[in-house]
Amino acid sequence: MGQIWEYIKIALMNIKTNKGRSALTMLGIIIGIASVIMIISIGNGVRSSVNEELENMGGGLIAIYTNDNEEGNDVKFTEEDFALIKEKVEHVKGATAQYGYYGATARGRKGADFMAILNGGNTALQYAIGNEPIVRGRYFSQSECDAASMVCVITESAARSLFGTTDVVGMSFELTLWDVSQDLRIVGIRQDTPAGLISAMSGSGYLQVEMPLSAMASGYGLWIGEFSQLYVVAESSEYVTQVAADTINLLENRYNVRGENKIMMESFADYSAQYDQILSMLTLFISFVAAISLLVGGIGVMNIMLVSVTERTREIGIRKSLGARTKSILLQFLAEAGIITLIGGLIGILLGALGARAVCGAMGFAAQINVSTVIIAAAFSSGVGIFFGIYPARKAAKLSPIEALRHE
Repeated sequence: MGQIWEYIKIALMNIKTNKGRSALTMLGIIIGIASVIMIISIGNGVRSSVNEELENMGGGLIAIYTNDNEEGNDVKFTEEDFALIKEKVEHVKGATAQYGYYGATARGRKGADFMAILNGGNTALQYAIGNEPIVRGRYFSQSECDAASMVCVITESAARSLFGTTDVVGMSFELTLWDVSQDLRIVGIRQDTPAGLISAMSGSGYLQVEMPLSAMASGYGLWIGEFSQLYVVAESSEYVTQVAADTINLLENRYNVRGENKIMMESFADYSAQYDQILSMLTLFISFVAAISLLVGGIGVMNIMLVSVTERTREIGIRKSLGARTKSILLQFLAEAGIITLIGGLIGILLGALGARAVCGAMGFAAQINVSTVIIAAAFSSGVGIFFGIYPARKAAKLSPIEALRHE
């Protein structure tokens, strides 16, 4: 162990003696490691941010729909299916249809009109639209759905647009759809999504209004009895696969279309998996490109070590004539090559981490820097130096003491 430390001390002394050359040798390693660390950390940050956003949008949300491409498919869902799914399928928060209408008009406190999106469903609609919490009041109840009560839930930005405040639970406003106007009583305020908040601040976008589908049908003269699509909300994303399979089985048996491919499903978990796959392939490709600079850096290390062997030929001859073994000379040069690339790797890790944090901070999410990635990067950079240092080290170790001492 003492001999190894001696090799390291000699290597550090030689690096210190040739600072400029050592720094240039490290440059390729620094760039390569920094690039890989940045790419992986940014990729992990993007993946985490997207998965979190998908979870907020409805990580446990499953869309069940009839396959219109299947000839003779006359399957249509009804409200009875919602209750049946909630009763028979485990780990289900609820099931609902979602009817959305653009072009509704909401009249504010001072008579100003605002364009609105009107979404109708049952109590499970609160999860189908997103997981943003109710910050004031409550969501409309099943009894209000059964009674077709003219109640609604709006977002914080919608409340500010209509009334100038978010303290509006119990207040009413007029909403017009297809020339039919109804007064809707507000029972709850939902937190805005980030995208919805940005739209509201910029003055663009629509107000978001959610109400019972039964009230929408009776209040605005719509016939809504059958659905080609419904949403099932699992208790969490970990139950999505099981809930989706159980729901498809239940509905296929109910409509006697088992094995006929007439009922299909999609989930946010599917989108997340697809995005992960694309991002992983992209990260792998860019990391491969960045690794080329490591290869160039390794070749640079080999060239510099060959120059070092030539310059220190007499030193090697003197050491060998004083009894230094071939193995000692070999290990000394390998240690020097490994330490040069290790230092370059550590600098690259630091720069890559700082770069990833800066880029992710500017984009509004956190970089994900894994300890395992840092350890692998440090080990890999040192390994590159040792691999490319083998040839120069062997050349130095095989020098004849007599020939080395004759070298000028």
